[in-house]
Amino acid sequence: MATQQKFYGASLVFLSPHQLMLTFPPDPYDDSDNDDDLEHDHQNKRILISPEVFIKGTVCGCSMNVFLCSDNRYTSGYGYFLHDPINTESFKLPSLEVKKECLHAIGFTCDPYYCNDPKEDSRRNYLDPRKCFRVVRIKSFIAIHYEFEVDVWSSETGNWRQKTVILDDGFAFAPHWSMSFAYEGGLYFMGRTSIFVYDPYGLNGETLDYPVDSDPMNIMSFGFLGTSCGDLRIADIGHNYIKVWELVSNDWELLHHVDFSGLLPNEFCADYYKRVGGFHPHEGETVYLYSFNEGIYVANLQTMKFTYIPGYQKSDLSPFHLELPLWSSEE
Repeated sequence: MATQQKFYGASLVFLSPHQLMLTFPPDPYDDSDNDDDLEHDHQNKRILISPEVFIKGTVCGCSMNVFLCSDNRYTSGYGYFLHDPINTESFKLPSLEVKKECLHAIGFTCDPYYCNDPKEDSRRNYLDPRKCFRVVRIKSFIAIHYEFEVDVWSSETGNWRQKTVILDDGFAFAPHWSMSFAYEGGLYFMGRTSIFVYDPYGLNGETLDYPVDSDPMNIMSFGFLGTSCGDLRIADIGHNYIKVWELVSNDWELLHHVDFSGLLPNEFCADYYKRVGGFHPHEGETVYLYSFNEGIYVANLQTMKFTYIPGYQKSDLSPFHLELPLWSSEE
């Protein structure tokens, strides 16, 4: 059993022998230890999770503590299932016909306003269909399209439906990025020149520009799109710098532009494949930097402190995070 190392309010769990995921407790500085596979701590009312959450598939979405996974290549367009990593339960989605071999973009979200009543069940059922899950599948395209079809699966009906999206400015996927980030019920697909935002509840979409003077292809390859302190943020990383923007009134405002030359080892700075691994959901100044060869660093962009986390070289880092909730016991 691997050791679940905790640092700066986060821990790392293994989704497979070679893939890691950042996991955050409700209290960002909880240092309690746990060696069991899964334990509900009645006294502290916290959910503790195993350092190994091996899944027979690829995680291609995450929302409200539920994973969307695929037992094929996630771009194949079929073989999707929902997985609850806390209660280790799964639910297979009905398959959609794939007429010919092509790539698909995929997204998954849960109604952010759903609230499970702890009086109904002391052990939360994260796959409860009343949570209003939505899975979105789009046939990927790299040339700009102004009209395209979107397949939407609803947990309420258990069925797929197809809707047409029309965009005045058009949109094109990037050939190397086909996943989305769930935020406040919407799905954010990073494209070649803009971000496609789709509302699978209202069944409509729009585009969002990247930050001014940013490199969209570099952001998709090595940056990060996520949330911190409840706000949507995007990051870009270069040879010796990192930039972080926050979305304010539909415009990106630059929060940080940090030159880390001299603060990080030359080997890390020179690694072409280094990337931003994620934002801390509660600590707005904290980001995680990652390199397959050089490992993981925790960066405080306000104090300019960079801390190396040993032991995680040669492992991939998932673009999704797990935020462990509080567990409510019966009164």
